[in-house]
Amino acid sequence: MKSYPSRAQWLKRLASRRRGGVAFAFSGGGPLGALQVGQMRALFEHGVMPDMVVGSSVGALNATFLALDPTTAGTDRLETIWRGLQDTDLFPGGRFKASWARMLVRGNRIFENSGIRKLVTTRIGNAVFDDAQLTLGILATDLATGKDRTFTSGEILPTLLASIAMPGIFPPVEIEGRKYIDGGVANNVPIAPAVDMGARTVYVLDATAQNNAQHGPLNRPIDYLVHAFGLARSQRFDIEVLLYASKVELILIPAAPLDFYVPFASMDFTARLIDLSYEHTRAFLSGELRSVTERVDESVEVIAPAK
Repeated sequence: MKSYPSRAQWLKRLASRRRGGVAFAFSGGGPLGALQVGQMRALFEHGVMPDMVVGSSVGALNATFLALDPTTAGTDRLETIWRGLQDTDLFPGGRFKASWARMLVRGNRIFENSGIRKLVTTRIGNAVFDDAQLTLGILATDLATGKDRTFTSGEILPTLLASIAMPGIFPPVEIEGRKYIDGGVANNVPIAPAVDMGARTVYVLDATAQNNAQHGPLNRPIDYLVHAFGLARSQRFDIEVLLYASKVELILIPAAPLDFYVPFASMDFTARLIDLSYEHTRAFLSGELRSVTERVDESVEVIAPAK
């Protein structure tokens, strides 16, 4: 399902096509979304500036802040926000690990989304899509149909809360009479939406790329459930890369390989993730390294550094 853009959004899309239609596509990834902050800083320093941005789940949060202030100062402020985040900012009322027992209680969530709501409203207030300086797309998943929807108009806050509404963790969000959940359920790496928005060149900031081993020991049924969910989400990414590599210029920004485990919902590693990602992306863009993602057919040229 598509969200029809306003006149202002159409004008932005038209202007972006004339400039070459460069898009940043931000994946989901929970705390690994911090990797995208380092990637953005390196891209800006390399002179790569987007005309449009689209994000899913935590990537929607990064995309939104970038769209509202697509400057070096704006990315600096986003980095400051990330470095200051604590677990309780996102999961008010208790530690995440101590809350799994709530899965057995009737209801549709473990946590309220009040923490994320406060984080967003404190910084962007009641912003609407037309306030964004770049064309902005936010993905969410229709709870009834399982289809992804790209929002490009209206109020930003409800679509962000929907895009980040991890199933069972945060409550679904009702928009226009329909309930929506985490965009990553249907499309964790939004390449197709970026192309639909008019992109001719897509820089893919996939926080989960090369970090498929980012899971704890598979000791409990829930460990296997979460791991299997991650594997299932990756399949659409593989398909979209192969589908769109011949239609647009795809540049997969490799996520910095990690030799440590980042627990889900833990913000303890944010600074380290940002710094590692910045250095890794800077090296990639300058041609000092060429990273091959095993999940992608190596015959498809989609990972060359930007010229």
